[in-house]
Amino acid sequence: MHTMRFIKLFSLLSFLSIFFFPLTLIAETGTIQTETPAGMVKIPSGYFERTLEGNGPENKRRTQPIYIDSFYIDRFEVSNEEYMKFVNATGHEPPRSINDKRFNSPDQPVVGVSWHDATAYAKWAGKRLPTESEWEKAAGGGTEGRKWPWGNKLEPYLNIFGKADNFEFTAPVDYHKDGASPFGVYNMAGNVWEWCLDWYDKDYYWNTPDINPQGPTSGKWRTLKGGSWANTIESARIFNRIRNYPEAKLEIYGFRCVLDAK
Repeated sequence: MHTMRFIKLFSLLSFLSIFFFPLTLIAETGTIQTETPAGMVKIPSGYFERTLEGNGPENKRRTQPIYIDSFYIDRFEVSNEEYMKFVNATGHEPPRSINDKRFNSPDQPVVGVSWHDATAYAKWAGKRLPTESEWEKAAGGGTEGRKWPWGNKLEPYLNIFGKADNFEFTAPVDYHKDGASPFGVYNMAGNVWEWCLDWYDKDYYWNTPDINPQGPTSGKWRTLKGGSWANTIESARIFNRIRNYPEAKLEIYGFRCVLDAK
């Protein structure tokens, strides 16, 4: 009797395994990976050491571990060529500098665009602007204490004021390969300040959530990162940040986009 019950139980389990084994296999091997979109770089999930630096003697530099979900980021800043595709498709106002020969080559980063313009382009492209923390992780590779994307030594790997790199104003978005971040993202130091998603608050990142911080919920200014062709090497440090009204349109402001990884 016991033998017969065992045989029946074994048969039932064998039958069920036909249906459930594939599910077990899927669970063990993981889901199918989404391919990295063209022109973007995948930044893996995980913690990185965000550097904080205060403005006064009582606010010394320190680091804070921040966890960021995986995302994709544009390898290059958005160029005039890419931005004009958006303008022609939507009728959006052209960038202020599109007729300025200093800044309007197709491979130069689009400048003279506001935070609102950058957001509109990102939405049209199916993307968004990076949070300040996402931007910093992509720029520094999560390496504690790194001042610039390539490391801590002063190197001619960027487009800033007073440096002879063959460009008086902005450099092409795919220039300065040697200055790319550890993830292979170009021009995150110098060339143009890049609009971020966050509202600006000078104290936010001293009391921030340590998982996917999104910045303050409101404010007057938006944050920009990275320094520009008109700034010094110190302004181009990864942890530096500036602010301006979201309506501001300057020839030192540009942007790049991100996309959430699935």
